[in-house]
Amino acid sequence: MTDAEILSSLQNNRYTAAVNGLYRVLPAVKKYIKANNGTSDDASDIFQDALVILYKKVQAGGFTLTVPLQTYLLAVVKNCWMQELRRRKKMPATASFPEEIPDTTAQDETAWWQAKAAFGLLGKKCRQLLLLFYYHRKSFKEIATTLSFSDERVAKNQKYRCMEKAKEHYLILSNTATDEQ
Repeated sequence: MTDAEILSSLQNNRYTAAVNGLYRVLPAVKKYIKANNGTSDDASDIFQDALVILYKKVQAGGFTLTVPLQTYLLAVVKNCWMQELRRRKKMPATASFPEEIPDTTAQDETAWWQAKAAFGLLGKKCRQLLLLFYYHRKSFKEIATTLSFSDERVAKNQKYRCMEKAKEHYLILSNTATDEQ
């Protein structure tokens, strides 16, 4: 079933067809949730929450999909899971943002939480690399040695890729948060 067919089924209240198409994403959701301090039950609950969010957006009208449906749904799942982890006060240990929020406006606070969540969505090696570079102020040569890259050029290229991935996560999270308001 194509993404357009799934969205059309949701709009026309043909839930069975839509849900069957959407459940192809569940294995990726379970893998992500288990890798980030969750269980299979957590994954099922979060997936259901993501389906409800998608359904509400489609029913509200004007919903335009700019990425594959699976990508969109996974971004919603990741955002919901980060919110759940914050609720449980159990953010992944490798996502070591400071816990204090700078004295700012509500909009800045939202952006800060989205940046924190985007950082948490990165892979372990990317989080390590960015922490080594920005927080510990290590050189690319030291990073290459620490993370077993062949040379500093590889470390520099990997840092660029990690930053692009973090920006992508941030944009998805901020668009999802804007859509939810």
